[in-house]
Amino acid sequence: MDAPMIRTLIVEDELLARAGLHSLVEWEKLGFVLLEDAKDGQEALDRIHQYHPDLLLLDINIPIISGLELLKIIKDEKLEIKTVVISCYDDFDTVKMAMKLGALDYVRKFGLSKEELTNTLSNIVDNPQIRLTLNERKSAAQERRELKKEVQQVPEGFESGTCICLCMLWKHTDEMADLKIVETICSQFYHGLGKEIDIKIFEGKILLLRKEKGVKRSEIETLLKQIRHFITSECYAGITSYDISDMSDHFFLKMVNTIEIIGFYGASDWIVEIGQPVEIQTSYPFDVNQYYEQIDKALSVISSAQIMDILEQIFDRISSSKYLSVNLVKKLMIELLSRFSERASQLGGAVEELVVFGSYKHYQQIVHITNFDDMKEWFFLFAEEFVRKFAARQKSTDSDLIKQVLQYIDDNLTSVIQLNEAARYIGVSEPYLSTYFKKTMGENFIPYVNRKKIEAAEQMLSEGMLVYQVSDILGFENSTYFSKLFKKIKGITPEQYRKVNNKD
Repeated sequence: MDAPMIRTLIVEDELLARAGLHSLVEWEKLGFVLLEDAKDGQEALDRIHQYHPDLLLLDINIPIISGLELLKIIKDEKLEIKTVVISCYDDFDTVKMAMKLGALDYVRKFGLSKEELTNTLSNIVDNPQIRLTLNERKSAAQERRELKKEVQQVPEGFESGTCICLCMLWKHTDEMADLKIVETICSQFYHGLGKEIDIKIFEGKILLLRKEKGVKRSEIETLLKQIRHFITSECYAGITSYDISDMSDHFFLKMVNTIEIIGFYGASDWIVEIGQPVEIQTSYPFDVNQYYEQIDKALSVISSAQIMDILEQIFDRISSSKYLSVNLVKKLMIELLSRFSERASQLGGAVEELVVFGSYKHYQQIVHITNFDDMKEWFFLFAEEFVRKFAARQKSTDSDLIKQVLQYIDDNLTSVIQLNEAARYIGVSEPYLSTYFKKTMGENFIPYVNRKKIEAAEQMLSEGMLVYQVSDILGFENSTYFSKLFKKIKGITPEQYRKVNNKD
């Protein structure tokens, strides 16, 4: 029997880099099947949960959720995924951190050869632990398809009756283990009533089929009371009658999704009679990029008032948008969290330093919260902790930032000076340094560098050095460009300046 193919997900934000990886080796001949690529960390997380890959080729420097943050999630969720890190970083501290988080191997992004990638992939194929996992696995995606199919299957004798959907409002990730307890309570409750039921668990919800049509409210109230006796989380119950002879496609799945979204946004009653499935919005009815820009500006100065005001606007827009998909809400929250994470990193810290609801695993908290009000409460507490932790660091960092960048420029006048290299050296993002430099110095970074280089050139030319010598020493691409820049800034050519000001 042929060995199972290794399902591989390439996570890379650059289109050309993704295309290059696709064409560099013959994946199928080596035993790998490529899944649909992911261009950022959020897409990668979605693909991981949907397709359950065996291997990630992961660029560390990806947007939304960084490569390191994605590795943390994989580790915390105990996912059986092997990772090969792709990085263009020259310092190996980031790669070492990736290895500590479980990365199996590392390859350089630029200059990666066919032989190097082939050898890396061959080592993965030959790894006994990976091969054992592949031989024993059952596709999680297949299991999910089978589970969906099972949810739709109606046992003999249950062709018509009442469908009861239970949705727990978990507030913390560790509470979700209580779902089996809820299942046991339901089974014992209806056994005590002498009622025959069919019970299924699907993606954190419970689906009960009861043979008789029509259920008294008091029955559901008693069931919920018993659940609350053992489980601290609240529970919504959705009730609807059904008959398979006139049921729409995926009827039970739609009922489960309906009670989930009703529970997420909060209904006035814990027991909801559902006539028809609700229409769930699957795209944002407002401009999310506008809010991303606003939160970035607020985070750049760590203004508590601005941050809280923007978060309030976002949650107000979500609540006023009728039944926006729970997944879209969580995707928006994760994107916001990633921006807090990036700002913390710029200040030399990490959001994992903060503890909210007893946990520092913030991405997992967002993924598992099942109620809108709890999500809002969590995010505001997180934002308060963030401001408390990083506001003082922001003030001290900003006061030193210009001193550091000016010193960096002075120390490197004889080299090619780029904004991204300066930002990396100082430890902030390129956009942040660009904005802050212009705000503080009154001119952009590169014009300032050019002006400083020309000032240094004036001194050298006055000492009798030749134009091409000065150009080479100051790291210009060629003397022609140097001469044009010199004339643009000083109004005369460097040769003219040399003749007029030569001290000899």
